[in-house]
Amino acid sequence: MYYRLIQRSLMACACMTCFALPLAAQVTNAPHGALRGEVRDAGTGQPLAAALVRLVPLLHHEELTHVDGSFLLTDIEPGQYTLVVERLGYRSESRSVAVEAGVTTTVQIALAVSALELGGLVVETGALSARARNDVLSPVTTISGADLDRLTDQTVAAMLDGRPGLTSTSLGPTTARPIIRGLGGNRILMLEDGIKPGDMSSTSSDHAVAVEPLTARQVEVVRGPMSLMYGSSALGGVVNLVREEVPAAIPDRPHGALMLQGMSANDGLTAGGFGTTSFGPFAVRAEGTARTFGNLVTPVGELVNTGGDTRAVALGVSVPGEHLHGGGAYRYYASDYGIPGGFVGGHATGVDISMRRHTLRGEVEVHRDRGLVSSVDVDGGYTRYHHEELEPSGNLGTSFVQDLVQGQAVMRHAQAGIFREGALGVSGQYRDIQTGGTLRTPSTWDYSLAGFLIEELGPDALRFQFGLRYDLARYTPRDTTSFVTAGGERTPVRERTFGAVSGSAGLLWKASEAVRFGASVSRAYRNPDFNELFSNGPHLAANSFDVGDPSLGQETGFGVDVFARITNAHVHAEVAAYRNLLSGYIFPSSRGRAELGAQGGRPRFQYTNEDARFIGVEGEVLAALTDAVRLEASGSLVQAEFTSDRAPIPVFEGFDTTFVAASDVPPLIPPAQGRLGVRLERPGYFAGVGAKLVARQDRLGDFETPTDGHALLDLTAGLRIVRGGTLHTVTLRVDNALDREYRDHLSRVKDLMPGAGRGVSLLYRMAF
Repeated sequence: MYYRLIQRSLMACACMTCFALPLAAQVTNAPHGALRGEVRDAGTGQPLAAALVRLVPLLHHEELTHVDGSFLLTDIEPGQYTLVVERLGYRSESRSVAVEAGVTTTVQIALAVSALELGGLVVETGALSARARNDVLSPVTTISGADLDRLTDQTVAAMLDGRPGLTSTSLGPTTARPIIRGLGGNRILMLEDGIKPGDMSSTSSDHAVAVEPLTARQVEVVRGPMSLMYGSSALGGVVNLVREEVPAAIPDRPHGALMLQGMSANDGLTAGGFGTTSFGPFAVRAEGTARTFGNLVTPVGELVNTGGDTRAVALGVSVPGEHLHGGGAYRYYASDYGIPGGFVGGHATGVDISMRRHTLRGEVEVHRDRGLVSSVDVDGGYTRYHHEELEPSGNLGTSFVQDLVQGQAVMRHAQAGIFREGALGVSGQYRDIQTGGTLRTPSTWDYSLAGFLIEELGPDALRFQFGLRYDLARYTPRDTTSFVTAGGERTPVRERTFGAVSGSAGLLWKASEAVRFGASVSRAYRNPDFNELFSNGPHLAANSFDVGDPSLGQETGFGVDVFARITNAHVHAEVAAYRNLLSGYIFPSSRGRAELGAQGGRPRFQYTNEDARFIGVEGEVLAALTDAVRLEASGSLVQAEFTSDRAPIPVFEGFDTTFVAASDVPPLIPPAQGRLGVRLERPGYFAGVGAKLVARQDRLGDFETPTDGHALLDLTAGLRIVRGGTLHTVTLRVDNALDREYRDHLSRVKDLMPGAGRGVSLLYRMAF
């Protein structure tokens, strides 16, 4: 039955594609226009090379300025557009331009030197169409431009850590995964150019995110109504790493970037780059990266067995057009890394992990400039993911092989009565997980099917957005003869089916050109994953004995979010408050230690449902004190507690059982934290000093230990040099400059070793 549903979902995608093709044919064949211009320094009048020029809302028109500051955008349908120009060290400029048929329109852009670079920032993930960050109807975090150079790190989570509402949890530096507002796991949806990477990082703390951040063009984190486009389970939010792996436009000349980074905290060295060029009607993008690193160095010694290496290559080809765009890409990602040892019941020297990921993706986009339906997008991908965990003897401890097929079709419409724009879509997913080694979680098939609708209406001064989504999912274990001992009872492994409606509504009030206020309410749900349902055995790399519950209920969340946003030439500020009520919150409840003889004395965890409440505030302020100096301040606080009465926890020690009181706090809740910093920003150079401030955390989950507050000093400095239309950037960063000893509350190895000591990072980037 459910296999047929998936078939129908994929057939729906195909039907929407077939419907899309005639739409393109209906578009008038009137001649197109072009846009030519120059970008110069407003103070000196000198041409600015390597400035990024985008035409919004068109998806496939962007260009880097040449050595003389010139650019040319061709094949543009006549109409009114917004031209966005960005250059590091300058204030971004947005200008309305009119393009006429058969005419080359000329524009002159002057950029003023500024310590803020936010004016023209375009957000892709959190909106129905590309728009400035200031006009997104949800709290949003972006990393782009100069911040990419300053924050580039080994993982996406490390880059995001410390931003408002964002932290990370890990079992060693390689396995870091984002935490948003105290929520983690598959409540955070990781995406690459809008599709899931197909790894298994959300299922266990020892599984790394199989995504290389070095070649990102932008990283976006969004909460609110738009998360419904990507999945109902994104209770915390969506993290999208934007690369444009399938090229969106044919460049008039080759462009790309080359990067080289060294890091002293783990003796790491990274090299990589990407480039996009044209071959006749084809746009081609090629990418390659390699990263090698050793053990993490802390103020008191090395965290052993945390070294490794990663490699990635990708190739994307497309046939861009104004009304019909199609293409595909292949990506290979490989990582070999260590998990530290020294835990009671674990291996003294840790466990080694080898993962391989192959991904094929394709997309077709049809765009119209007239009529109700503005575009139809169909995309999908296939990922084969292989994961092995090796004991010190070389024996296989645990293995996973996952085949993931995903597809989505989205139809967007333009202005229709009171509706400004909207989207209607369907998506489907098939996943085959094969387990092996000592892991006793049965191999599982699962299927899911979803439909969603998102609409935006209202004038510019008061916009409203709502979304509805229905999801249906089924989990089918291959072995239905086994049992799981859940809650002291033997529960048979069996098929499970889940389905529910999720929805959200939000508004954005434009009080003035600089001030916005927003609010949203949402209902979301997530299914228990296969490991939460069917696990029943040791997981060596995670140093745990995991027990699922085939009777687990689904998790339902109801959230309220309000925010205020101020953006002008001198200040960007955003403050948000939220309240999330989670019914049936799924988490691994600690049960002490398993039997020493049969199960190695590893910590025992039982997946269970409880009700919980998460309340918090977060915000940031960026203020330009002068054209060259800016002040940065940010902070976040989340308070979480169980709202249902928890039964005493049975603790297994050897063959004896005792009971202890259960905590009223969910596990791994981040402490209050903030950041203060001052940065000097000039077109040719930059420098900064900042401090990360973290409070003591003594509101603890089951069997957790408190962590003291701490303050970490960081320094940055760098140069930007333009030669022949190529931008060269050198960035020096010093983390934990005073080499302070501290314990990160969300680190699962904090009882073994403190956090990283003083680390120096040197990044060279050449953009051409």
